[in-house]
Amino acid sequence: ASTFQYKNGSIQLNSAFNQITRTFKSDFPSFFDSESFILDMFNKYSFGKKLYTIIGINIVDNTTIFSDEEKTSSTDLYANVVFLSDFGLNLNAGVRLNNHSDYGSNFIYNLNPSYNIKIKNGYLKFFGSYATSFIAPNLSQLYGPFGANPDLEPELNTTLEGGIEYRPSNKLRISALYFNRREKGRIQFVTIDPATFESEYRNIEETIKFNGFEFELQAKPMERLSLNANYTYTDSDNGLALRIPKSKINTSVGYDLNDDTYLSLAYQFVAERDDTDFSTFTTINLDSFSLLDFYVKHDISNTFGFFFTIINLLNEEYTEVIDFTTRGRNVRLGIRLKL
Repeated sequence: ASTFQYKNGSIQLNSAFNQITRTFKSDFPSFFDSESFILDMFNKYSFGKKLYTIIGINIVDNTTIFSDEEKTSSTDLYANVVFLSDFGLNLNAGVRLNNHSDYGSNFIYNLNPSYNIKIKNGYLKFFGSYATSFIAPNLSQLYGPFGANPDLEPELNTTLEGGIEYRPSNKLRISALYFNRREKGRIQFVTIDPATFESEYRNIEETIKFNGFEFELQAKPMERLSLNANYTYTDSDNGLALRIPKSKINTSVGYDLNDDTYLSLAYQFVAERDDTDFSTFTTINLDSFSLLDFYVKHDISNTFGFFFTIINLLNEEYTEVIDFTTRGRNVRLGIRLKL
């Protein structure tokens, strides 16, 4: 990454190159070698302290060798405007023109307003967003060894969100969010013939609708004690996607034993959800599970310290993906050295 600063703004250039080679040894062996190149350049320009813009270009080039070499590329032009008012209104709006090598030009946009009300040492915030998205099939879905379908169309989505955040002081923050998402042309792995197990990726004809809400809590009831918790509920008239639970809870308690030692205990609950057993192509209901993790960190000096973690403290047996193992009780010890 590199940045060029000038009077009222800056120009930033980011680039990345990734290469992945994989060989699957099984009854259905496969191999692929992939490369991706990403270039992102944008200009940020400030019109005073209340308004600034971001204008940029994003280039992605993907190449994968299955039995043959396959390529896709996209060039996105994007612009974003941020307005920060003196009376609590903030507005973030953006547009993007995606130019895909296979699917042509597609226009997407987002609008994110919020309004802050100051209250003593904190604030009350109302916020919302409306966004559209364009999701092109990846090379594996189009040309890969399992269920490839070169006739796939992109997925087009819209998401509406609205919520409230309350922070009376730096010791407490509570937020609630409602979300509604519509997916048109969702790409899904579909069984064509159960007798022969023939399957392929296809666009679902019906529009999939999701809705739900999220709650989040951050609290510091004592000087050295911190609490974090969040709950997500997701529902759909069309049925949830594979491995997506209706309810999910994450909580953690942290305690600074002293200036050098920190302890935490984290809990996660994941409700029942459906998965597909690809050996029989049947739907399996996965049991809910709970996990407990313990963490301790101790700094011996400003440059040296160590940490100790126990993941799945109670050695819970659970399944995240059918036919894939999960970690039982796992202990890790590490050191931190800052030169």
